[in-house]
Amino acid sequence: MSVADDTYIDDDWPTMPDGSEFDGKELLALVRSGKSPFHGAWDVNLLIREIEENLGAQVIEIPAVTNGSNNYGLHMKLSNRPDIVARLARGDVNMPNFDGFPIDSQVDNVKFEAAAYELLHPEPSILVSRSLYYRVPVQLDGPKLPPPRKYHRPSACLAQSGRIRAALFNFNLPLDFATSWFLKRLFKHKPESLPIPVAPTREFFIALFTSKIKATIRNKGDMIGWESDENTVGPIAAAAKQSLLRLISHIMPTDDD
Repeated sequence: MSVADDTYIDDDWPTMPDGSEFDGKELLALVRSGKSPFHGAWDVNLLIREIEENLGAQVIEIPAVTNGSNNYGLHMKLSNRPDIVARLARGDVNMPNFDGFPIDSQVDNVKFEAAAYELLHPEPSILVSRSLYYRVPVQLDGPKLPPPRKYHRPSACLAQSGRIRAALFNFNLPLDFATSWFLKRLFKHKPESLPIPVAPTREFFIALFTSKIKATIRNKGDMIGWESDENTVGPIAAAAKQSLLRLISHIMPTDDD
């Protein structure tokens, strides 16, 4: 996908020789007949080879490919184990004029998801798939490389999603996991470090919201929002900042609530 200034964010969904959209079906048969709809964007054979080498099984069929906001999802049948879903990033950090998520953000996202799978899979009440293999993206100087990819078993069925969400409400997140990932998972703009140690307390969240507001709305004349917007903090934003800071203690429940 390109925008007006020719920057690249991610790959468009492919079209077939007759101009129609690829229907996502029977990709392996198309690849083996030399008619991959993804030809020129990424090499399906490289994806298959990496899966086979790391899972010790042959890919015998790819019945369906879906197009998500950030990833392709490939339903794959294997020779000697249950079906899997392979998730492949739609954007390639090694493309010229890449303007998607920065490489460090992508690496953190992949590592966080892998850590979350590892944490939640042993929980019997949370029906989450087991991650079989993943690889973080690598940004290199030189020729374009295959996009980053992750593989995991598919969820059993859509009906389980409600049970998973309900179970997560009752899941006590280990403090070391929260400490490792809390700051990294905050959206920008955010403080460079947390003001106090992570804890499930009113004190921590008051400190968190305070530091987040101060990082988002800094001093008069400082940038606010994204750099490309070229906006700065003026009197209205400065007044809003003070109002928000005063509001925090009133919206956070006390120990008696």
